[in-house]
Amino acid sequence: MLGIALLLFQTYSLVTGKSFRDFDFNIGKLWQTEASSLRINKANLLKTSMITDERAEQLSQVSTLLVNLKKLVIPTLPTKRMILQSSENIEVKANSSYANELFDLSLIDNVSIASAVQSKQLQKYYAKIESDYLINPDMLPKKGKWYVGLSFTPTLNYRTFSYDASQVAGIAQVDAYIYTFGLTESSRNQTDKPITSYTVGLDVGRIFTDRISVYSGIHYANYGEQIMVRVADTENPNYKSAHFMGNCALYERFDPQDRADNVPYTNTYSFIEIPIGVNVTVKSFDKSKVSLDFGVNLQKMDHVNALVYDFETDYYYWLNRKEEIFAKFGIGSEVGVTVSQYVGERMELFINPQFKYTLNSTLKKPSPITQNQYATGLRVGFKQQLF
Repeated sequence: MLGIALLLFQTYSLVTGKSFRDFDFNIGKLWQTEASSLRINKANLLKTSMITDERAEQLSQVSTLLVNLKKLVIPTLPTKRMILQSSENIEVKANSSYANELFDLSLIDNVSIASAVQSKQLQKYYAKIESDYLINPDMLPKKGKWYVGLSFTPTLNYRTFSYDASQVAGIAQVDAYIYTFGLTESSRNQTDKPITSYTVGLDVGRIFTDRISVYSGIHYANYGEQIMVRVADTENPNYKSAHFMGNCALYERFDPQDRADNVPYTNTYSFIEIPIGVNVTVKSFDKSKVSLDFGVNLQKMDHVNALVYDFETDYYYWLNRKEEIFAKFGIGSEVGVTVSQYVGERMELFINPQFKYTLNSTLKKPSPITQNQYATGLRVGFKQQLF
């Protein structure tokens, strides 16, 4: 977004020769009428079109000459019918002479390229090109021992999915094959889809050397996936007796044959995260650098909006974070590449493509499901060097 905005601004400045400092924010503009605008334009036009006395005298002489030529070329027409003359008459010759006078380039002052380059408007445009920059070329970054910053990460989220067949009643396993009347891993992996979400947070770091620094902070992160279900059939005899952790069934497995009643549902899991990691610089420039990030995230579950499948009843149940089936605390890992650029003496902007993976399952016993959340995203933000 910043790149597109900068490109549009540079295009505007190149075409018009103006910048944001040229905008008139005078509140009187709000009540300026069309008539007053015309009067102002006329006044400006008269002001900019003033000529010297010598030039005015030359123009007067040319005007007098044109009037005399007009009298010679266009005689007063009589009231009686006229007789057409031959092409050799004096009127044709006079018209030719009159046209030559009009297009005589010797009467026009030559405009040299040097004078155009030295014009005030072009010089003003050159000055704006030199002054309208985002990063001062003479700026020297002042790096501190500590920094704070803010970051925002749009993410693409998904999960791994498996379950322990030995903990599910009604499932038979022979070698690598699992036989069940209910949900299978392949069916979930075929219908579940990734979702988009975000992570936002406060960053803090300690710089030890030109290459090594550690970072931490506090982030609010969202994970999840989209599943395919269908509204539970209340007429089914099994529906009335279906309960899981004190909750009634809301949805059942999707039907691959009759897809009319299938609906997508988005499971979301929100965590408060404290990242702890190390940043290693691999390439440094005058005002920018490229570095690698490695770290872990200490997680505390804050919010859940999810459907959990129960193998015994073959239904989905809506549960929230208060249910003991969800892991309240966990740990995750993260890795990424950071490209940063100083835009001020102590202000540093950065982008950070990263990958995050939770090391523990989102669900715990008695659920036989093992589900690890992960996210990929492009983290963007800024750092303010302190001291």
